[in-house]
Amino acid sequence: MAMEFEYHRGAGKARMRPVQQADWNRIVGWWNDSEVQRLFDSHFVNQTFSDVEKWFKKREQWEETAPKSFIIEAEEQGKWHPVGIAEFFDERPGHKTAEFGFLIGEKNWWGKGLGTECARVMVRYGLEEIKYHRIGAVSAAYNIRSLNALQKAGFQIEGVRKGYVLRDGEYHDQIQMAVLNPKG
Repeated sequence: MAMEFEYHRGAGKARMRPVQQADWNRIVGWWNDSEVQRLFDSHFVNQTFSDVEKWFKKREQWEETAPKSFIIEAEEQGKWHPVGIAEFFDERPGHKTAEFGFLIGEKNWWGKGLGTECARVMVRYGLEEIKYHRIGAVSAAYNIRSLNALQKAGFQIEGVRKGYVLRDGEYHDQIQMAVLNPKG
């Protein structure tokens, strides 16, 4: 299942396809890149291939009905290149809710609109195909590109966790956001 879309500031197409084991080394590299780590406020620090393997093996149990972890690929000169990851996690099936996160791991693709379009595609997929009632997301307050992408995809700010993220010896706020399914 690949989902194709166009991104605004780039002059091309992108797609998302389910994560495969062959992607795990690349994901480890993204998670361990200090510039990438600074932009997300989760605790993926000093990850190993084994850590990624455990993460995705655990996820296999609840991806039986629909894929929920995707590699973002961008087309350049007629070839597809993995540039990031997008996924639903912390799913609560009984409540029809999940959390959403994405990262563009290839820095030369930052600021080209991929995150915004990816978030839009994932929101549509989550609400229309998986039938989530609520999709949540969080972002460090200083990650303006992420906040903008989420808001353009329909997320609204629910609240602020003051001093929740420790980066570079300083505490920063975390913004909580969500999008609700208008159809219930």
